[in-house]
Amino acid sequence: MKQILYIICSLFALSTIPSISWALPDCPSSGYFHNCFGTYVWDNGDIYVGEWKDDKSHGQGTYTFTNGDKYVGEHKEGKSHGQGTYTFTNGEKYVGEYKEGKSHGQGTYTYINGDKYVGEYKEGVRSGQGTYTFTNGEKYVGEYKEGKSHGQGTYTYINGDKYVGEYKEGVRSGQGTLTLSSGTKYVGEWKDFGYHGQGTITYANGEKYVGEFKDSKRHGQGTYTHASGNQYVGEWKDDKRHGQGTYYYLADDKYKGDIFRGEYRDGKRYGQGTYTFPDGSKGEGEWKDGKPNGYFIEYNADRTIKREGIFKDGKFLYAQKKSSTNSNPNSKLNKYKEFCEEIGFKPGTEKFADCVLKAMEKD
Repeated sequence: MKQILYIICSLFALSTIPSISWALPDCPSSGYFHNCFGTYVWDNGDIYVGEWKDDKSHGQGTYTFTNGDKYVGEHKEGKSHGQGTYTFTNGEKYVGEYKEGKSHGQGTYTYINGDKYVGEYKEGVRSGQGTYTFTNGEKYVGEYKEGKSHGQGTYTYINGDKYVGEYKEGVRSGQGTLTLSSGTKYVGEWKDFGYHGQGTITYANGEKYVGEFKDSKRHGQGTYTHASGNQYVGEWKDDKRHGQGTYYYLADDKYKGDIFRGEYRDGKRYGQGTYTFPDGSKGEGEWKDGKPNGYFIEYNADRTIKREGIFKDGKFLYAQKKSSTNSNPNSKLNKYKEFCEEIGFKPGTEKFADCVLKAMEKD
């Protein structure tokens, strides 16, 4: 019987604890507020109702601002401190920890548009680990600093795309991986939300690029491997082959084993280059828009010259066969070349080839 009575008394005591803090005497109508419960109205219209100590809000209380904002929770030495809820006039709300008047520690902020942040705060701003969920279903989970995503984080898009990696001051910057719902994947360096630096992008169709990026475009040195097996190794600019490069034809088709080494411009063979066939025969000289254009030599597999002369748009305009054992320096073609060189055109350039071509046309 005594044990039952003890239990009942204990439960009663526990049930009355929450009301003990409010069982303070009323504060005087004026003067010094200490260890009492009262209401104070400031000159600007703000109102505090709650506990006081040493003439400052201290303990549980409700502070209503003139603009309609309201804080309900713990106070310490005149400031919100501990657990509390701040409701803004526009409907936004913060529920969590406070320290010396600022949100500090764990908290939840619900925005008027439905967005929500759950995580750590420091001196009034998001700082530390947190989760930001957008109204449309997208979500960021990771580190924050001074109110912005900063450090390691994961961003999941509504369409299934996902980024896992580093952030800096709110933007993707550093090492990171972006996996698209389509199957394409980029792993590498980022800057200002774009691919920037060294990286690897694997496309859904099996193609792959490994190399340098700038502003989310292939730029610098890189290797592109096609799904067919063909491969380009060389320089890039604005997402196109540009500069010195080598293209290997590795696909199982009629071009298998062919190799082009030379210059590119805007994705096409342009400038000096050599196209080599598997049997050792080759063509070398000037190219334009992917075709021989200008001075060009075709070699047989045994390194003898098949034909040499001027090409235009891939067509040989002047047939002048010249073998390695019987060359004729006084041929018409050589005369044209000598003439153009004498008047100041540099051999091997496009202008030199145009000069030779015009000389031939006038002959």
